[in-house]
Amino acid sequence: MVNLNLPQETLDKLKWMVNNPENTLCFLGFTLNLSTGDLQDVLQQKVTSPQVKDGTMYSQIAELLIKYASTSKPVKVGKLVNFKDFSGGYAYENAFHRRVVEPIVKLFGKAPQNLIKAAMSIGGKQLEYGDCSIEIETFPEISLTIILWVDDELPSTANVLFDESSGKTFNAEDLAWLSDLTLWRLSIAQTLAV
Repeated sequence: MVNLNLPQETLDKLKWMVNNPENTLCFLGFTLNLSTGDLQDVLQQKVTSPQVKDGTMYSQIAELLIKYASTSKPVKVGKLVNFKDFSGGYAYENAFHRRVVEPIVKLFGKAPQNLIKAAMSIGGKQLEYGDCSIEIETFPEISLTIILWVDDELPSTANVLFDESSGKTFNAEDLAWLSDLTLWRLSIAQTLAV
């Protein structure tokens, strides 16, 4: 368990946004105690040496939570858009593809059923797009959709889409980092589900 040292104002706003009796925010296999700011890795709780993405992971999660709490309560509009459609996304599109989309294909392109299992273990749900697709709510009302196309004769391809409303809460750089974090959590969930 790690304390994210979130400002009290952020914790109070998150309590209002989440509004649940447990006073917790569950996201991507983490549980954040909204009274103390303690972050527990539920996904890896039975692992003797839990993985950490990198040295800045917790500070980046804290920064995303602060940005999330600093906006009005998000509401999905139900329109899926590409990363490049967000302000600044077009300039970062190639890097996003290398950082997120290509690793998705590498991890799940030959075994798309593992994407579904991994997503379900961190609160995702299966969709009906492409040959395999899932939606993961990263924070309440902020979700990403991963679509895989698998062919025996051609290389697998993927796409990551967001609800159009996500751009009101996060900029393109934040969405890229949130996608990267989600991919990392899916990769851990995949190894734990096997």
